[in-house]
Amino acid sequence: MDPSAVVFWIALFACIGAAISTLEWIAVRDQLKDEGLFSWQVVGTRYIALGTGPFTASLNWLLSYRPFLSIMVLRFVALLLLPPALWFHGGVIAVLLVIILSSLLMHVRSPWGMDGSDQMLTQVFGALLLSAIGGSALATQAALWFIAGQACLSYATAGVAKAVSSYWHAGNAVFAIFNTRTYGFEPIARFLLHRPRITKALTWGAVIMECGFTLVLVAGYPGCLIFIAWGITFHLLNATVMGLNSFFWSFISTYPAVIYCSIAVANVLHPK
Repeated sequence: MDPSAVVFWIALFACIGAAISTLEWIAVRDQLKDEGLFSWQVVGTRYIALGTGPFTASLNWLLSYRPFLSIMVLRFVALLLLPPALWFHGGVIAVLLVIILSSLLMHVRSPWGMDGSDQMLTQVFGALLLSAIGGSALATQAALWFIAGQACLSYATAGVAKAVSSYWHAGNAVFAIFNTRTYGFEPIARFLLHRPRITKALTWGAVIMECGFTLVLVAGYPGCLIFIAWGITFHLLNATVMGLNSFFWSFISTYPAVIYCSIAVANVLHPK
């Protein structure tokens, strides 16, 4: 696989996910005003925004309503520009710097509203930035291995956390999630209510696949596609049923790197 093509597809999927979350910020922009729910006058009372130094003053200005909204618009434009910048090999570092810096400001602006998908996208864009700065084949390969490793670590961490949880041991965690108001879906909850075997299979299936996802790196091609197909299905269902649309794009963006690394390992283990 051509590493530059892999980087392009990673960036494309990551940009779609980040663009969705950015548009969500813009859509609720009224809540960022001084009288809104996410007013910086309230959020900024945290320790990071307190003080009288030039850094704090600059930070408070950047995170106030109009400057922050302008940053979100600039971020959206940068996300639109990144794929063509990679394709035509121009301005990649500048575009990625805008995306990374705006991501960091988003984390400061709303730490309680960011989730694993946002953190994954920050990791992905950060790796792509370091690769672009390095400007070598080795830097690109290192970035791809980092992104693949981050995906495997994320799945393994989530899987182990579920495996040691007594809540998941009961075997009805999937039903309990679908039966909630926030992440639930009533038709599926009703379907699973009197089907404990299916519920247990879905619950433990998620645990086993997340714990074992790291095996994708030694599965080779096309064996790795089994894990990729599971991941796409898993996140697509979560996006459709639970509304976790940002998780779909953030984790899908890591899959080109996962496939690349799986093929690289297979070539070492089974040279032609």
